Amino acid sequence: MAKDMLFATLDPTMRRVEMPDGPEIILSDTVGFISDLPTELVAAFRATLEEVLAADVILHVRDISHENSQEQANDVAAILSTLGVDENRAKIEVWNKLDLLPEDVQEARRQRATREEGIHAISALTGEGIDALLEDVATKLQGVRHEEEFTLTYAQGKQRAWLFQQDLVLSEEQSDEGFVLTVRWTDKQKAQFNAL
Repeated sequence: MAKDMLFATLDPTMRRVEMPDGPEIILSDTVGFISDLPTELVAAFRATLEEVLAADVILHVRDISHENSQEQANDVAAILSTLGVDENRAKIEVWNKLDLLPEDVQEARRQRATREEGIHAISALTGEGIDALLEDVATKLQGVRHEEEFTLTYAQGKQRAWLFQQDLVLSEEQSDEGFVLTVRWTDKQKAQFNAL
């Protein structure tokens, strides 16, 4: 259920998402963060929010059209700190519901999000900004990817198989020396390949 009301979502939801450049991730949608939560409910909500502690990247989705959006953001920061989330954990602030703002305010939010690292202005309703957000998530998870061309000899079947298993090969041609491959990978993946 998607509804603008407290406790509309009480259980974390997990979904498999295929990123634009191929890899798959698990996206976990936690319960909403609530300020001034009664003491007797804190333990129950803490258990559902602890998914955040295992996350590689935290997406803080804000209703940017809400009049108390900044206060809500401050509450979330305090709760993340209370949960023990490391300050250095990769985080992206997602300003959702851009479509509900007046056009001049929308443009101001877009400009600010463009200038500041780690902020994306989006509309889940219209899809605006989603592609750039997914690219940022992929970069934070995997690092910057770059293309490289090299040749593997016919005896290097293990290395060639690994590249295909990792879905890194963009193109392949055969030559007298072996397989001429064009791959798109991160520095980490290249290091793993070189360790084979």
